[in-house]
Amino acid sequence: MKLVLPFFLFLQLLYAQTCMLEFDNGFKIEKLPLSNTPEKRQKGLSNMDDIGAGMIFTWDEAKILSFWMKETKIALSIGFFDKNGELFQIEDLKPYSLELRYSKKEAKFALELKQGDFAKHNITIGTKITKFACK
Repeated sequence: MKLVLPFFLFLQLLYAQTCMLEFDNGFKIEKLPLSNTPEKRQKGLSNMDDIGAGMIFTWDEAKILSFWMKETKIALSIGFFDKNGELFQIEDLKPYSLELRYSKKEAKFALELKQGDFAKHNITIGTKITKFACK
């Protein structure tokens, strides 16, 4: 007997840990999948038809980060945050692009949202993460 998991259950197993981010502008994102291992970072939001809340990527130490959109169907924007949780760069990303996009300085966090969502939620350069909780 072949066991087939519904796609959403597969995603829950793959990204079991979710986070809540709150920003100094009062906006809050909940149920944000956490990508904190090399395997999860490599997979990211590729091959998804619905990215839900987006995805938060974290590293133990701040460093120059690079991202691409290989096998990613949805237009995204990525925000790079420094070790203090302050947003210093937002880049729009094109679906399926193999172009590498780099952080302009060392980042400890990267947040991928649907293109336009940073502006929609007034998350602009200088906005800070004030609360970051995962479960």
